[in-house]
Amino acid sequence: MGSHPKRDTCSANIGVKLILLQFCCPLATLWNCGLRAALGFPIIESFSPAVEIMAPREERYAAVVLPFALAVAALTLVAVFSLSMAATLRAYVSGESHWSKGQKAAIASLQRYLVTADEQDYAQFQSELDVPLSDLRARREMDQPNMDWEVVREGFLGGRNADEDVRGMVWLYRYCKDIYLMARAISYWEHSDQHLLRLRDLGLEVHAMTPAERRAPVVLLEIQEIDRRLTPLAIGFAAAINDAARQVSNALLAVLLLAATLLAWSGHGYLRRSFARRERLLQQLRQSEAEAFAEKELVQVTLGSIADAVITTDSALRVSYCNRNAEQMLGMPQSSILGRPLEEVCRMEGEDKALHLVAADGSRLPVDRSLAPIHAPDGTAIGQVIVLHDASEARRHAAQLSYQATHDELTDILNRREFERRLCELLTALRQGSGGEHAVLYLDLDRFKIVNDTSGHAAGDELIKQVSQLLQATLRERDIVGRLGGDEFGIMLTQCSHGDALRVAEKVRKAVVDLHFAWGVRSYRIGVSVGVVLLDSRSSSLKEVMKSADAACYMAKEKGRNRIHLYSDDDAELSVRQTEMEAVSRIRAALENDRFCLHLQTIAPLRPGLRPHAEVLVRMLDDDGGLVPPMAFIPAAERYDLMPLLDRWVIFHAFAALAEQPPGTSWAINLSGASVCDEGLLEFVLEQQRVTGVPLENVCFEITETVAVANLAQAATLIQDLQAQGARFALDDFGAGMSSFAYLKHLPVDYVKIDGSFIRGILHNPTERAMVESINQIAHVMGKQTIAEFVEDDAVLACLRAMGVDFAQGYGVGRPQPLHVAQAADAVS
Repeated sequence: MGSHPKRDTCSANIGVKLILLQFCCPLATLWNCGLRAALGFPIIESFSPAVEIMAPREERYAAVVLPFALAVAALTLVAVFSLSMAATLRAYVSGESHWSKGQKAAIASLQRYLVTADEQDYAQFQSELDVPLSDLRARREMDQPNMDWEVVREGFLGGRNADEDVRGMVWLYRYCKDIYLMARAISYWEHSDQHLLRLRDLGLEVHAMTPAERRAPVVLLEIQEIDRRLTPLAIGFAAAINDAARQVSNALLAVLLLAATLLAWSGHGYLRRSFARRERLLQQLRQSEAEAFAEKELVQVTLGSIADAVITTDSALRVSYCNRNAEQMLGMPQSSILGRPLEEVCRMEGEDKALHLVAADGSRLPVDRSLAPIHAPDGTAIGQVIVLHDASEARRHAAQLSYQATHDELTDILNRREFERRLCELLTALRQGSGGEHAVLYLDLDRFKIVNDTSGHAAGDELIKQVSQLLQATLRERDIVGRLGGDEFGIMLTQCSHGDALRVAEKVRKAVVDLHFAWGVRSYRIGVSVGVVLLDSRSSSLKEVMKSADAACYMAKEKGRNRIHLYSDDDAELSVRQTEMEAVSRIRAALENDRFCLHLQTIAPLRPGLRPHAEVLVRMLDDDGGLVPPMAFIPAAERYDLMPLLDRWVIFHAFAALAEQPPGTSWAINLSGASVCDEGLLEFVLEQQRVTGVPLENVCFEITETVAVANLAQAATLIQDLQAQGARFALDDFGAGMSSFAYLKHLPVDYVKIDGSFIRGILHNPTERAMVESINQIAHVMGKQTIAEFVEDDAVLACLRAMGVDFAQGYGVGRPQPLHVAQAADAVS
């Protein structure tokens, strides 16, 4: 039998219970009846009637469940069909609404055109009239014997119907148009054709008329007559479709009532049969209990089939029984075991998890032991039962799991957890005065990504294995190497002087550089950046040591890669990075504790007819509630990929605040480069719009020129998707980056924000003035409005107004103010 731990433990427990049965009062044998089902094979032959009773359980289950299943299946099919019909009818109701609105809007646009002669009104008339005409084309195509699906689909989509509803609408029309309720609705629809076509022709005639002819009353009267005739047809169509929907709902209700009746009838029959079967089972169980007393000796057979060794003793601890597995484990036959003291035949060494059985030949077997006393009916102890389970496989598996928990699966060297545990032990020993000099090396492979990207991850894995083998061959036996993750390794140089540590680091670096890695037809040479931290009794915690080593490795990469950098507390470059890392921690804490706030800065119009709006700015709050300037946390957030989280925080709170503003209030929200490339940003913005109800027409998103050019495809896609929903976009800091109008041509932004570095000098520097004028003129030619940044006084304002710049922003217009202050100022104004 197998050695699965749970099954073996279960069989051991069963063995103990069976031995107890053998030596206890006859009433205990009643327990055998339940044990039979647990073991899965007969212990007492007279139990066969009970087994036979249970044998056809699957058939009884099927007989009971089948009527219920059929009823539920039928109910489900009818419900699905009815709901589908109802959904399709609702689609027709929705389509009628679009049809009616399009017809009404077309008539209104044509009437306006009679008065204004504005081509935009005529274009609006054609656009709105195309909605019912598209439905007309779709219906006529559906009447054809060989229907063109694409024509029908384009027709319904032109009628502003949802794409997912088209297939159901076609099916309902094609197969149900002759049914009375549907035929009645279609009749109304068909009667509207002549009026719609006349309206289309009348529009063409009106468009060709002279202004005097258009003002003739007969034209307006004919338009009104067409509207009067179409209105009752639309109402009749809607009434017929709604009547059909009610009929479908009534049919569904009838089916539900019928199904409920069938289920109740089936349930009644099942309960009646269950009670009868229960009585038969009780009668057979009483008969089985009477027969159980005569078959107790079959327990011995059961014990012999258990995978564990089972031994019983008398009150003097002499062996009175053992099964075949006990003979095999002890290494002697049953005749040599029975009657002997337990301690002679069953010698144990060790304790608990290290317990071993010493066999007759001296071999040692790992075992788990269970002991249980055996009591007579009066409660007197008359012996005990010992169950021994072979634990060889379980302990081997546990040892394997322990090894896997401390070693890297790919390289078979220490993993990060074990490496840090041993480093922590070393630091503890240093603090306790053990002395000695040690060092930690933090290695990060250079150009490893090239191998992964060009030859695949299999090549990258092989390179990692070769590097790990190279490190082990290069280091001393007492040095410790571990894989910290990805292409990063850690080395502990124990009992190594600080001078020797740098020499070992250089030896490791050179060994990696000399490694020639070949994969297929390609060959690669890589390098390694090494950060070195020297350890002594003054070394701090594990966290600080690893952070310092990581920072030193980072500086090695920053200085050109494939070099060694020794950590020093007074290293200015490392201090900057440590400051950034601390800023990252503060940013994360601020995000978790909502310690950010919004400010607004006005963007004022410089020409009549333009509306002012404002730019949303974010500020961080320190632990005391003081403001942290943007340059103290934005660069760190950008370097360590926290900008998407920060941008989402701003979008969430800006939408919530904008929802409380007066209608028409418009704000601009900045987006970072990481957010522009975030595939989930679009859905997040749309979700905020759905939750707050803020129209996207009131929101403008700003992206910098540098970000837009670096992520041109993603930026263009995001701009187009959000503009389709009504949002606007501004290209920020234009002129400070690539300053390419070719890029501007491919970015459909609404505003171009001229970088403040040009605005400051326009009064005194002709070159900067010319650049501002050039950007302004070309932006206007492209149909974009311009915003001047960093406007600091009235003289610059006047100059910009003279140039024709559309908006201005800066301290000369208004300083950034906290959101609540800006709202109060707007309320007063």
